[in-house]
Amino acid sequence: LILTAQTAPAPSDVVPRPRRKSMFRTFLAFSLLLLAAVPLASPQIVDLNQNRVAMTDLDGPWRFHAGDDRAWADPDFDDSGWSLLMAGKTWSEQGYPGQNIGWYRLRVVIPAQSGPLAIYFPEVEDSFQVFANGGLIGQVGDLPPHPRFFLSSYNVFRVPSDAFSPGQSLVLAVRVWRTPLRGATGGGLDEPPRIGAAHQITNWRRLQKHYVISIVTGEVAEFFCDVLTALAGIGLFLLRPKERGYLWWGVSQLLWTVFIGAELRAEFRDTPYIAIELLRITLMALATYFQFEFYITFLRQPRNWLYWACICLLASGIVIGLGIAVANGNSTPVLLSDVATALVQALFVAVLWRGTRKNRIDAALLLIPNCVMFSLNVVEVVCHLPFLNQTHWAQWTIDFVSRALAWPFRMSAFDLTGLFEMFAVLVILLRSYVHTREDEERLESELEAARAVQKVLIPDEAPSIPGFAVETVYRPASQVGGDFFQITPLKAGGALIVIGDVSGKGMPAAMTVSLLVGTVRTLAHYTQSPSEILAAMNHRMLTRSSGGFTTCLVMRADPDSTLTAANAGHLAPYLNGSELKLENGLPLGLAADTQYVESTFRFAGSAKLTLLTDGVVEARTATGELFGFERTRAISTASANQIAHAAEQFGQEDDITVLTLTHATMEALHA
Repeated sequence: LILTAQTAPAPSDVVPRPRRKSMFRTFLAFSLLLLAAVPLASPQIVDLNQNRVAMTDLDGPWRFHAGDDRAWADPDFDDSGWSLLMAGKTWSEQGYPGQNIGWYRLRVVIPAQSGPLAIYFPEVEDSFQVFANGGLIGQVGDLPPHPRFFLSSYNVFRVPSDAFSPGQSLVLAVRVWRTPLRGATGGGLDEPPRIGAAHQITNWRRLQKHYVISIVTGEVAEFFCDVLTALAGIGLFLLRPKERGYLWWGVSQLLWTVFIGAELRAEFRDTPYIAIELLRITLMALATYFQFEFYITFLRQPRNWLYWACICLLASGIVIGLGIAVANGNSTPVLLSDVATALVQALFVAVLWRGTRKNRIDAALLLIPNCVMFSLNVVEVVCHLPFLNQTHWAQWTIDFVSRALAWPFRMSAFDLTGLFEMFAVLVILLRSYVHTREDEERLESELEAARAVQKVLIPDEAPSIPGFAVETVYRPASQVGGDFFQITPLKAGGALIVIGDVSGKGMPAAMTVSLLVGTVRTLAHYTQSPSEILAAMNHRMLTRSSGGFTTCLVMRADPDSTLTAANAGHLAPYLNGSELKLENGLPLGLAADTQYVESTFRFAGSAKLTLLTDGVVEARTATGELFGFERTRAISTASANQIAHAAEQFGQEDDITVLTLTHATMEALHA
């Protein structure tokens, strides 16, 4: 159109313009030159032969024959009658179920210009040997007559330079053995091998390992989470050794850590199948057991039929997992293993449900992930049923469960649920430790206050009483004790002596001691009768004993060498090494109508009176031998310090109180 417009004749009234015509001719000549130069230009050439990637997948079809004959490695062997199988599918999927050994053969044409070659085998089930033109170039595991299975992948075998000639063909033969322990399904070249330049095959293997690392990143993350929670559980146990639940959880997570570590090792290192399978099953069973033990201990559940059913199921799972029950290669072992796992998880749910019925928030928090886990187990059982496992929806469900999370790393639904449960337990343990620590601090504060009050109520030194020599020793078994004594000088001379022992230990016993000492001090202003004092104390204890009781001995020593005593179930005193015979009443706080009878003695000369609590008599050695009454009677004439020290050295288990009293006159007579 432009050319047409520019070459049209000018109107008669237009003056010709020679210069414009000259410009047009120049433009036309330049355009013709450009058009002529186009064929002479050198275009960018892509040479697929020179720039190709020097490796290719050997997906087949391969020649295949079941059975075993070493002559089949010969490159000149005629394999034209063999079946054709594709690499990337197991031989059981292509018409050879139940086969344990077979051979693959493939002829590869080598380019005329070819350097060092290598073959990459990503995954083969199970042990195998590779032959190149009849020569063995590598193997994984051991094959018959002495087979041994190794879990292995990402194997690279270099083809010796003398095994082939460039431009000729290379006959590859692969001898494969499938272990019967893994059933009749599977076997063979599970993924296509790859052949090519040695350096590129090596780089390809490295890339595949990096890809697998990206896939197993979820397992790595779970590994470190297990390490964290294992250290947390064991650390909390070291801080509080009495809380065994911390230990069981730490041990369980430590076993799961080893389990995942074994899984990761098997991904990248050749590993004997039997060894790794035995290790996996054992670790899984032990980790599950200690996790169940943690639930039982932490929630304070009885070890009833649920506990023993869990142990039986775990033992059965080990047997099933090892393949002992495998028969004819069907899916029964897998199904039985799934059923056993689901039943164990059901026991977890049952224990946690019982815990929630006792208003345990911790149990309710743990119940959620365990219910999800149980649901996943049931789905897995259903999908592995013989009449359903080959259906499209069953395969899709199994794939979805195994790849519930694809980003930022791949994790299964079981892994995600386990992580939630793991951190829920970690939060619960830390929460429990904080609450326990707060309770301990509060208790320590209360004990300190009780200790201060008890120090005021029970004097460190006996008061001075004219005509008497008094020695006292008080050795509580813990921070605060349940023993008590009072020595009150009387206005008329002499002293009122009270010694007793409250049942129980700790704060309740200490509070009862405070009540009794306060009662004794108040009563001493109104009466010095031992029987009346015991009756009043008994009345005070009836509504405050909370099922416990108190033994008590009240004695009044008068200046005229008279000793009056009343006893409420306490140990009888010793006079010059002999036990005084007293009327014995019921301990305080048991019956309202208890009568306490007074006994009167006279003593003179160098007589020595010894009062003590049952902490002396009940001192016990590590082998269980008691200090006993005979040793107590034999040592009763010693000083209070000597008696208390002897009981402590023997093995103190209860509070020890010893009180001795001597008078200026020497001989003891019964009134």
